[in-house]
Amino acid sequence: MNGLKLANIKSTSKPMELNIASWQDLQKNINENFKEKSYAVVYLDYKVLIGKINEKNLKFYNDEVFDPKFIVKMRVFNEEKELLLWRRDEYKFEGRMRLDNEGDNIQYFVEVDQVLWGNPKSINNEWTVLKEARGTEIYIPYLYKPEYSSSKRLAIRTRNYVGYNEIGQAGYTDCRFVSFCEGGK
Repeated sequence: MNGLKLANIKSTSKPMELNIASWQDLQKNINENFKEKSYAVVYLDYKVLIGKINEKNLKFYNDEVFDPKFIVKMRVFNEEKELLLWRRDEYKFEGRMRLDNEGDNIQYFVEVDQVLWGNPKSINNEWTVLKEARGTEIYIPYLYKPEYSSSKRLAIRTRNYVGYNEIGQAGYTDCRFVSFCEGGK
């Protein structure tokens, strides 16, 4: 056995199209969909940023901001939902909103902790940096406490939804980020 466990949940997914021409537009779109503590992983043309949403603000380490035209893909997520966007054209995005524990559709899924590259080190009460000897580093809005952890790695929990094709063969139909965690399942 591979250790993966199949579970089920009520879940809905709806397609979206957004125009995001400024940092303020980005904040507004996120605030409309995320009122609770959430996280963002943003793949830009030139780097990857990981941030948090709280008190109606998208915040990255050292208050970094960027022009939305550089977004290649973006995931905003928490335990209950995820907004996935990808660039279609400059300032135009397509995507989907996945809402768990809503609707009547029962979805099977598998949760997996994907270990993140880099050794974690807390730098203050809000942020942890993941570093490797080769110089790569990324900041995560997660408080890593090595004295309470049996793991030397951080992970991102993903929920992988299972569907069936016309001949009954199972496969993953969607994947979303759920949370950051320590170690891995």
